[in-house]
Amino acid sequence: MRVKPVLAVGVRSVLILGAALSLAACDVVVGSLHARAQAEENWSKVYQLSQGGTVEIVNANGRIEVTGGDVKQVEVKAIIRARSSTEESAKEFLEKIEIREEAGGDLVRLETTAPRVSGSHAEVEYQVSLPGWASVRLRNTNGQVWVRGLSGNVRAETTNGGVKGEGLTGGVEASTTNGGVNLEIASVGEAGIRAETTNGGVQVSLPADAKAEVRASCVNGGISVSGLKLEGGPEPTRRRVEGNLNGGGPPVVLQTTNGGIKVTGK
Repeated sequence: MRVKPVLAVGVRSVLILGAALSLAACDVVVGSLHARAQAEENWSKVYQLSQGGTVEIVNANGRIEVTGGDVKQVEVKAIIRARSSTEESAKEFLEKIEIREEAGGDLVRLETTAPRVSGSHAEVEYQVSLPGWASVRLRNTNGQVWVRGLSGNVRAETTNGGVKGEGLTGGVEASTTNGGVNLEIASVGEAGIRAETTNGGVQVSLPADAKAEVRASCVNGGISVSGLKLEGGPEPTRRRVEGNLNGGGPPVVLQTTNGGIKVTGK
């Protein structure tokens, strides 16, 4: 069993500002993958979070999945993987991959860190269960971000991968560069919704009775709206649609450069 050290930025020392429960990090597994050796281990923690608090995760490679529900704690499970040319080097590199923690009453922050080693690759897959009222800030580089069942504000971004949201009722900011954004909105929160990508499509489902000000635009692609009646605004075109839904409300801003936009009512 190997317990990951809790680190402050730039200091290899413990930084726990609040209660972190249930230490884990064990079960190292070594195997080969596509003629490359792989080593992995499971890691888990449970944290307390104050009402209205935020969970932030910064990752480089690997999926981030967050689910809100009727729970009182933040439970994080992660699979840490290291790939290298040999089993020995994979195990050695695994020891260098860290999940840095900062845990206080109103913030739980986790960040994946790994050194640059030629021929080696680090990946961490996060699965998080937390109170539905929590706010989240999720930042990834190579991997999907998936969020569901939250009434708190959501900020989710990745570079190479998609962003998916389901059953969201708070403010939403979702963005990616190479991938799509797919959001199923249960209700439009006061902070509104913003979804954008560069190379990919945007799909958003809104309640037909929601009040919102919708603005959708794309450069290379088309826009379709179905099941919703937008009023006001300029004459819609293939690449720009604006209008008020049920008299207007919080902004719903949808943008893409190379891809289409699809807005549907439910």
